[in-house]
Amino acid sequence: MHKVDYFKIINKYISPYSAAYNIYVVHVSLVTAKAIKIARHLGLNADQKRFIEEAGMLHDIGIVHVKASEIFCNGEMPYIYHIIEGRKILEAEGLPLHARIAENHIGVGGMTREEIIRDKIPLPHRDMLCETIEEKIISYADLFYSKNPRRIFVEKNIKQVRAKVKGYGKRQEKLFKEWYDLFEE
Repeated sequence: MHKVDYFKIINKYISPYSAAYNIYVVHVSLVTAKAIKIARHLGLNADQKRFIEEAGMLHDIGIVHVKASEIFCNGEMPYIYHIIEGRKILEAEGLPLHARIAENHIGVGGMTREEIIRDKIPLPHRDMLCETIEEKIISYADLFYSKNPRRIFVEKNIKQVRAKVKGYGKRQEKLFKEWYDLFEE
């Protein structure tokens, strides 16, 4: 497995001189650090940890195409589309496994086709679910950090994350408990 120069990719899509870049790099660095800590705790091998580092640093690359003025993104698409756009970008970069994480990291382990349809979420009608341990770890770690500039460096505590997850639904609540028990205990 070759090492991915994720900063080369980040710099290609987000100007290093932009406010969005500062938000992006801080957020993905914190998520990645937490994910790698979990990977070490679980005893994952060096290739798995390297992949988590790369995919963690690239998981939100799709924000470049969304409209989210609070994080200085001036695209045309709704924020939820960052997962689809991230997948497209990383597939175009020849990184299909990293692209899966860009698409399925949201919420708790992604969304089912049924959830997308039921909740009228403007996304393709297909399952976008975490399957591998690496995907699950990054999705979990992402729950603890916001891109909000006022709270970007603050890790949410477990009570805050559980409250947020509760709003996602019963499937997500159950999955979060399973992940917490696996990743934290």
